[in-house]
Amino acid sequence: MDTDSIFVPPEHAQEIIDYFQPLNPYNLDIDLLKPEKEDMWSYGISSKRYALYTYENEEIKFMEGERSFKLHGLGHLTNPFPKAVDDWQAEIWEDILKLHYGIIKPTDIEEKYSSLFAVSRLTVSTSNVLKRFKKINEGQPWSRQIKPFNFCNVGFQVIEDDGKPIKPLAPFSNDPPKIAYEPFIDYNTGEIKQGVEYFKSLNRTILQYADHPEYKYEGNIGQMKRRHIHADSVVLIGKEANNIDDQPLDIYQAQVFINKQEIMDKIMQLDVEMGRTVGIAYRGTLKRIQDKIKQTGDINLNARFMRELADKLM
Repeated sequence: MDTDSIFVPPEHAQEIIDYFQPLNPYNLDIDLLKPEKEDMWSYGISSKRYALYTYENEEIKFMEGERSFKLHGLGHLTNPFPKAVDDWQAEIWEDILKLHYGIIKPTDIEEKYSSLFAVSRLTVSTSNVLKRFKKINEGQPWSRQIKPFNFCNVGFQVIEDDGKPIKPLAPFSNDPPKIAYEPFIDYNTGEIKQGVEYFKSLNRTILQYADHPEYKYEGNIGQMKRRHIHADSVVLIGKEANNIDDQPLDIYQAQVFINKQEIMDKIMQLDVEMGRTVGIAYRGTLKRIQDKIKQTGDINLNARFMRELADKLM
């Protein structure tokens, strides 16, 4: 079930449609619910990753005039073969289904997509992103510089230098896979680097996509049960849409709001041994913190030590 759709046994579809029709809020005589798909196969990887299709004589067909496969987890990618394939997502989904039916093997996926790379398009909408193009812009005439609200391309990190992830950032190209063979900027350092080894291959992306686990339900295949969740704490965060333009770079984490009173209550419950497990090495340090809470009813979460302590107690 989704926010705007639900799967039911076909023989009960019309009965359910008729049952809910009196809830129609419109003056027009239109169906509140309507049957959508019949006589089609459904292949589901996980929530929001599924396709509806027909399958006969090893031939896979999607619905005509309507996209009957979901792009969740693929929609952020640019067309890996811009001059050869128009509906490239359909081709990837067809290969995933061929893999399922044994028509092709994982090695065929690797052979077809290993020379292509997972690349996204990003708008230069913040000063943080624009600053990274400083070295590339140096010495270039204004017309050739990367400017605010231009597009750029982003690769996906696969290796690290000195323990730090390399995040490829490059000027926009109408042929995105080519950026893997040209100089790019490491978003974290601003350094110019080059090499295909820094880019995630598309075959790896596709195979991981096809093997994506289902987090909302228990089980691996077939009919699954909804997963039961028991919350042991609550953390308030900012909206998911905050800084959404920068999310492909993974440079902004969700904003977290700390419940100061809850942290102080947990500190007051600590004994010496428990304090050591969260980084308070000395009895005297714990006593001073607890005494201050008793006297002032407050703690300074801007102090680095207290911030780290709060993170461990959350």
